Amino acid sequence: MPDEIRVHRWVAVALIALLQAACGGAPSPPVAASLAPAAPAAAPPIAAPAAPIRETTRTVVLGDTLERIFRDEGLAPGELAALRADPELRRRIDRIVPGDELRLRIDDGRLLTFERRLSATETLRAARAPDGSLRSEVRIDPLERGLRTTGAVIEGSLFQSTDLAGISDATAFKIAEIFRWDIDFVLDIRPGDRFDLTYETLSQDGVPVGDGELLAVQFINRGEAYRAVRWTAPGGTPDYFTPDGRSLRKAFLRAPLEFSRVSSRFNLYRRHPILNRMRAHRGVDYAAPIGTPVRAAGGGRVAFVGVKGGYGNVIEIVHRGGIRTVYGHLSRFSRGLRAGTVVEQGRVIGHVGMTGLATGPHLHYEYLQNGAHKDPQKVPLPKAAPVPARHMAAFRAHADPLWAGLDGVSAARVAPAQTAASSKAL
Repeated sequence: MPDEIRVHRWVAVALIALLQAACGGAPSPPVAASLAPAAPAAAPPIAAPAAPIRETTRTVVLGDTLERIFRDEGLAPGELAALRADPELRRRIDRIVPGDELRLRIDDGRLLTFERRLSATETLRAARAPDGSLRSEVRIDPLERGLRTTGAVIEGSLFQSTDLAGISDATAFKIAEIFRWDIDFVLDIRPGDRFDLTYETLSQDGVPVGDGELLAVQFINRGEAYRAVRWTAPGGTPDYFTPDGRSLRKAFLRAPLEFSRVSSRFNLYRRHPILNRMRAHRGVDYAAPIGTPVRAAGGGRVAFVGVKGGYGNVIEIVHRGGIRTVYGHLSRFSRGLRAGTVVEQGRVIGHVGMTGLATGPHLHYEYLQNGAHKDPQKVPLPKAAPVPARHMAAFRAHADPLWAGLDGVSAARVAPAQTAASSKAL
């Protein structure tokens, strides 16, 4: 009777299901279904890994634009527009120059932060705000300033000696700039000359970052002492003065280009190297590589720019007091320079060449006073205004401690040398 038993079993199961439904319970699965093996659960899908946030530093090179940099870094086209939406931020970022460093954090083509160094103490930072906009600020990281007083004896060139003394090239240039009216650092300095100086040292968060202002310096050249202290008159601009308040600035530079070699001096009886006959050399020749910048020796008005006989490319400038300066054999003139242009002292007016009657690249420089040629290396140069009498007390209060510091360093260096000389004599 197996079929009857099977029928009765299905009837019992159906009755139990009806009773559970009437009582509000969930129906039990059929016995056959409950005995069936469970289907395996489906595995959850594997999510793709999120792209990591990327940080990059980009140094601006010639020809770079922000648009090109953003495109190279894979940023979405609208990111630059979002960064430039703030007018003040746009003003600070639109004019990038070669050498600028830009730091960016990027998340899958979206700009998170943008940083640009504005100065030694200021950094512009734009960051993504919770609402999605880019908000900017300028962070200030001040410099710590210290003082260093040191000195050295000239062994070779000025730069070799400052290197040995641990002085930066930037500060060495300042020494040459301060005394450029009195000392030709190519022609005049000799081994045994010496210098002492007090200057600012700069650091940021305890890390040295360079030198600051040169506050006081003395240079002993061929036994003659030249001294300068940096001082700013009330309402004025910084300048350098001697201990008695005379300005070191003069109306004319002693040489119109820096750190070159004198290849021919002022000589009224020189044999011309090309014409091979006696012909007065009414100027000074400075040998220098082609392209070396040539500066106006004094402020004045350009009288002539062009080609003139053996001078080749030449510039003539007229100055106050009946003075005229001439710059010959140039390779090219500065852009925009023409007759009538007013130039200030030190402005680059052209570049060294070998045009005209020249055997090699050099600058031919002449100095005329009331039409008469003078030796540019020997002519007395007119000076600028001194410290006004009403400010002398303030000037001395500022300068005297600096002079004392230089005297102390100089005495400490000279004393061992004198002791050694005395011992040798004994």
